[in-house]
Formats: sequence, C-alpha cells, structure tokens
Amino acid sequence: MFKRLMVPVDLSPQSFLMVEVASRMSHYGVQEVLVYSLVQEPSRKESMLELMDSKLREAGMDHRLLVETGSDAPRAIVKAAEANEVGMIAMAASGKGRVREFFVGSTSLAVIRRTPVPVLLDKFPLDANEDPEGYCERCPPLLDSVLVSLDLSRVSRHMLPFVQSIIDAGAKRVTLFHVVQASRYKMDDDHRFREVRRKLDAYRKKLRAGDCAIDLHIHFGTTTYNILEVAREVEATVIVMGTTGKSYLRGVTLGSTSEEVVKASTRPVLLIPA
Repeated sequence: MFKRLMVPVDLSPQSFLMVEVASRMSHYGVQEVLVYSLVQEPSRKESMLELMDSKLREAGMDHRLLVETGSDAPRAIVKAAEANEVGMIAMAASGKGRVREFFVGSTSLAVIRRTPVPVLLDKFPLDANEDPEGYCERCPPLLDSVLVSLDLSRVSRHMLPFVQSIIDAGAKRVTLFHVVQASRYKMDDDHRFREVRRKLDAYRKKLRAGDCAIDLHIHFGTTTYNILEVAREVEATVIVMGTTGKSYLRGVTLGSTSEEVVKASTRPVLLIPA
C-alpha cells in the first residue's frame, strides 16, 4: 500500500504541505511519489509545482510529476491513480477557497467516494502554511499511534491485509476499536461486550505484530462521537476506517459514519474501500 504514493495537488499551500508529509515517508516503505496536477492551461509555468519537485528531490525521494489538462478533478485523479497503479492516494483535506480550518473540500470527498484505492486525508491548520517544514517536524510520525475502527462486519475482514501492511510499514502501536451501539444494545449487555472482545482478540491473532503493540478498545454509545473520543484518548496519529454503505450525500457509496468522521476529525484519516 505504501510503495507508490500519489499526491494530487491544486498548487495551494495545503497541497504543498501534503507533499512535505510525503517527502518524509520513505521510512514507511514509500519508494515513489507521483505528484499529480490537473490544470486548464498546459503551457502555464507553476512555481509551486517546481517547489514541490525541489522538495522531493532534496529529500532523496524518487518521484514523478504528472500534469494533465481538464476540469473534472475527482474523475481525473481516480483515473490517474488506477492507470499508474498507485497503492495509496494522499490528499490535503482542502485547498483553494478554504473558508475555515479543517474544512473538507468537495474534491476530496468525491475522490474518496469513487476510488478503489486507499485514501489518506490529512488536515492542516491555517497557521501551518507559515512554516510547512517546522509544522511537519513538530507533528508526531503518522504511524506512531494508529487507531483502527472496526465494525466487525465483512468490511473489517477486508481491511485485515491493509492493517497488516500498516504494521509491516513500521507502526509503533495499533489500537483495534469497536463501538457497541447504544441504539441496538444496553450498556449492561455483558454478552455483547464479551462477544465483541472475543472478535477483536481473534482479529488481533490474525495479525503479525512484530515490534508493534496491538491493543483492544471498546466503547459504548454513538459511533462517530466515540471514534473521535478514543482517538483523543490514545493520541491517535491517524484513524483507519473502512468505507462502505450509502452516503447521505446523493447516495454514493462511502458510509455515513466514515463521512462523519472525515468531516469532524482534526487528525489524518486513512480510508480503506471495501
């Protein structure tokens, strides 16, 4: 998943920050970064694209710049990712036209809904634009504390090899997490809690931990709130979720919980399509 990384850029400070993050991911097994830009004027020289090229070259990261013309960014990004056989798309949550911190742009959401490729969506505060290198140096490494939200359905089973690849890439700690939903169970339903713990433990046993610490965590209540709450508790550096089900926006496949977490989280989110 981490070998070939695609970073779609809109030549904004936010997308430059995503390239800055990508330039530091060689220790996770990233061997090549594809910087993708969709423009309307193919002859126009973009200084920001040159800066991105320079940043990756200075970091010693093998990379390519791919510039195409067009106007449908989500469709073009998904097509380019498939054509170049990338293992993961890494995007800034938004870019041009951001009206507030941590706003998720329509292009980001559309790519997540359409692509069969895992998407890492990172969010950056506005003041990070002032010192991208300093901001990235101060942030903990992406895989220091990985929160994996599991609904214990077929989606969770599909995620297993991706969780293993995260561990193999060098994750220090992985927390396997499930929310017992208050709308379906009672807080004193000991049978349900035992069943969930048994399933989480069986999931953990299927993983080759190596030097990675794998913890189990169970919460009771509403799903989105508790994912965000446990992310705070374990100081998650990234939240990993599967995407499936029907989105409340135009019925496109994503899953309401995944979309709610994407919009509400201030932490990076890695989405694994079913």
